Amino acid sequence: MTLSPDHRIIRWAERGLLFLLVLYVCSHTLPRAWRSLITDFPNYYTAARLAHEGFDTSRMYEWDWLQREKDHRAVDARVIGLVPITPFSTLVMWPLTRLAPLTAKHVWILLSLAFLIPLCWLLRSMTGLTYQRIALAFAVSVPLYRNLEFGQFYVLLILLIVAACWAYLRKYYAWAGALIAIAAACKIFPVLLFIFFLQRRSWRALISGVVTGLAAAAVSVAVFGWNVHRTYLHEILPWTMHGEALPPYIPVASFSSVLHYLFLSEPQWNPHPWHDSPLCFALLPVLQMLTLAPAVLLIRRGDNTRDRILLEWSALVTASLAISTVPASYNFVLMVLPVCVLAAKLLRHGWYGWLAALLVVYFGIGFPIAAPHRATGLLVLLYGPRLPLMLALLAGIYLLLWRDRPARDAVQDWSRYAWGAAMAVAVVFTVFSTLHRERAVRQEYAYRLPLQAQGFLNADAQPAGSGVRYITFTSAGYRLVTENQPEVWNDPSTDSPDDDLSFTSSLGNVQPEKVLVERVRNRHSQIVNVQDPSRVIVDDARNPMLSADAQSLAFVRDDRGRGQLMVRRGFEPAAAGESALTPSSLNVYEASFRSEKEYAFSAVEYGRPPQVYLRDAMHENIPLALGESRYPAISPDGRWMAYSHFDQGIWNLWLRNQMTGATQRIADEPCNQIQPGWEDDSKTLLYGTDCGRNLWFTAVSRRRVIP
Repeated sequence: MTLSPDHRIIRWAERGLLFLLVLYVCSHTLPRAWRSLITDFPNYYTAARLAHEGFDTSRMYEWDWLQREKDHRAVDARVIGLVPITPFSTLVMWPLTRLAPLTAKHVWILLSLAFLIPLCWLLRSMTGLTYQRIALAFAVSVPLYRNLEFGQFYVLLILLIVAACWAYLRKYYAWAGALIAIAAACKIFPVLLFIFFLQRRSWRALISGVVTGLAAAAVSVAVFGWNVHRTYLHEILPWTMHGEALPPYIPVASFSSVLHYLFLSEPQWNPHPWHDSPLCFALLPVLQMLTLAPAVLLIRRGDNTRDRILLEWSALVTASLAISTVPASYNFVLMVLPVCVLAAKLLRHGWYGWLAALLVVYFGIGFPIAAPHRATGLLVLLYGPRLPLMLALLAGIYLLLWRDRPARDAVQDWSRYAWGAAMAVAVVFTVFSTLHRERAVRQEYAYRLPLQAQGFLNADAQPAGSGVRYITFTSAGYRLVTENQPEVWNDPSTDSPDDDLSFTSSLGNVQPEKVLVERVRNRHSQIVNVQDPSRVIVDDARNPMLSADAQSLAFVRDDRGRGQLMVRRGFEPAAAGESALTPSSLNVYEASFRSEKEYAFSAVEYGRPPQVYLRDAMHENIPLALGESRYPAISPDGRWMAYSHFDQGIWNLWLRNQMTGATQRIADEPCNQIQPGWEDDSKTLLYGTDCGRNLWFTAVSRRRVIP
């Protein structure tokens, strides 16, 4: 076929742009990705490596625990965290764990580039676009560059989703369901594509998806154990659903983050919202459902044409990204699918003006824009174009689906009414639960301490004279900080290769004060004296605890991720008398230590939920009937023990009378209160709370619990 001069110009322009973009990728993106472990590859790699090495991974979602294991393996990434990644998705890195971290990333980058070859073939087969134009769609996608730089997962994810769509078009329904199940096991939001199978009564795809999903879950549990999956299902997934799995006040890409920024106050992260109103924030489920509902209701069971199926598939993919509570720039590489589908349709109809608009919208969705550094009020709605552009593109897809809507069909009408009623009920329930939660969360703010050094996470708070000492986590790592004592205050932003992950200090009546810190250096956790950090007191140990008289030191020593409580008498490096306080059958998480005859600890036995054990003069390591509990803290006078009890997905503070065994709840709030520590008066607690923040990124609060 002979091309017109205009078509030749367009084709050569496309080739020239593609050449320049490929040149940019080869000269800038790939060298940048190749030379360093930019987040997020280390998250996947470290989790898979722990499982491959046979470690107990039940605590791998805890920020400091995973940071410690990362440091022990010399993974060259400053900070690391697994929230909200699913355990199953990390298994993709399993074959690479025998390689050094950076070498493994090199292999992953090459694999990601290789995935583009079948992707282009599948997209051409489905849409009829030329390879050149499909390659151009990938080349102008800034999210693709982010995937390569960060070593992210989404090139593989879009391959799974596109392959499932291709399989469905060719009536390989079982394969389509299985591929979507694997995608959903890796990143939860593809589960929305099961609605497509359900609406179209594609039972083979649905059954195959359910069976494959269960098989994927079984494999994940077999590798990582059940406890870490309990943590994911009961804690991480719910917080992800309401937009607080990661810092929620960055208003760039989701309904959740914009509404957090505009309507919810938080003393440190968002003290001056545009309008402090939990009621306005509770409209989040309404906006999400209004965005998603047309994608569900416009699915036409009786129309099996290629165009209709591709548009419906594209609508669900786009809607799932638009309502996501934790969207990141690299997620939007998935938009290649709907953009190719729309571009092919617009080209066939000769709608070149709309095609130009589509390309502008597509580039704008992927273009990275930093969050504003200062409050901008309602102007924030104009600052980040990604969300409105996503909604505009989604509206275009809905319009095309509506233009080709089916004739009245009684069965289909009944189905739509049923779906509409179910979604309305879900919205009403979610609005009321969200409003109740956000109002209750703010009760905790009255106890919050206005610390000078505010990191993302402030943990293990303990009294320090007139001030507070705690571990803070910033982008520079983990640092021990003492506030209200200027002569010993530490700058947490100091760039040091070592992490301070836990510490202990002597009680106020012991002079001079001793401060011991767990410092991870040279692939080892070492307990050192803050005043003389070059002198190692205990090697290969974590969570130091001084006795009440400051004459002995308890600590936890790990063996393949399982902790054992130990004690040492004396503080010289060669001190003798080190012995175990707990049997190897118990995996000790944390402890509170007053003496060798009086201590408490939380531990897991044989994969059961964690519980608190007590050792006193009358008993030896007896489990207390406190249910699922952690973070015991015995008061300085020995009369009380504070701890965190887990109920309905939340850790709240409780108090136990050590004389009578009676327990009482300290707080009943829909957010976590963990790591309690007593002040010297044995009446007041310091503790960490993530109320109004994201999961386990705790601030420090002080609460008097004994009259």
